[in-house]
Parts: sequence; C-alpha cells; structure tokens
Amino acid sequence: MRIEEAVLDEYRQYLKRTGERDEVPPGIRPAYFNYYVRTKSSFAALVDGDVVGFVLSQPMFFADGEKKTLWLDYIAVLSKFRRKGIGSSLLSKVESWARHHGCNMLYTSLNPNNAPSKRLLERNGFAVRSWRKAAKKLSDSS
Repeated sequence: MRIEEAVLDEYRQYLKRTGERDEVPPGIRPAYFNYYVRTKSSFAALVDGDVVGFVLSQPMFFADGEKKTLWLDYIAVLSKFRRKGIGSSLLSKVESWARHHGCNMLYTSLNPNNAPSKRLLERNGFAVRSWRKAAKKLSDSS
C-alpha cells in the first residue's frame, strides 16, 4: 500500500502541474489486495528484502475477443527504482505465469498521457493499440 500511495501522490502532482483532469482512484484496500494475492498471478519486486514494486493481475476467461487472458490491473515501481529493469522483470514474471497457465494474451490499460508506461509496455512486446489499451498476444509455447 506504501508503494501504491507513493505512485498515486506522483500522479496527483502531475495532474496539478499540467491541469489535466482524471479520476484518481482511492488507495488499495486490503480486500482488493488480498484478492490479487489469492490469484497467485500477482508478484512483488524486492531489492535487499524490501518491496519496491508490484504487478497485480488476474486471469480472465474472455476479454477483447480473446479467451484465457491475463489482465494486468496495476503495475507500480517506486520512483527511485525505476529505469533499472524492475518493471520489465515484473512483466516477464507475469508473462511466464500466463504461458504456464495457458493464457493467450496479456491485457492492460494505461493513462493516455503516461509516456513512460507506454514505453515500458512497448519495450516488453505490447502493442499499444490506443493510448488506453495495451495487449500482448502470446504464441503457443507447447
């Protein structure tokens, strides 16, 4: 929750600086977080034993015309640990989980003005079809 609050604070500051309008979600509640932990498809990044980032995801049985999709709901890395490969590591981990569990696609959405998020997704093989949707088709690995 500490990481999520730091990321939300950054976003609120960005909105204030730019004058853009967007809904800022409330912080992650324990029940929400626990749901994602139970999916066993969500992961944390550790540096020296401290959590510095996470990805919350859940399998879905149908999304955007694809069966067996892994929805990436939230990807966050503390600012001082960004641009060190942690986000890519988290995406690699969920991709591995998805392939192992027969998912055909990784799917997420992003803020239309979040260029670093768009770059992260594109660097990791996602086709950002619009500023709002990003998807990565997984080939059969069996």
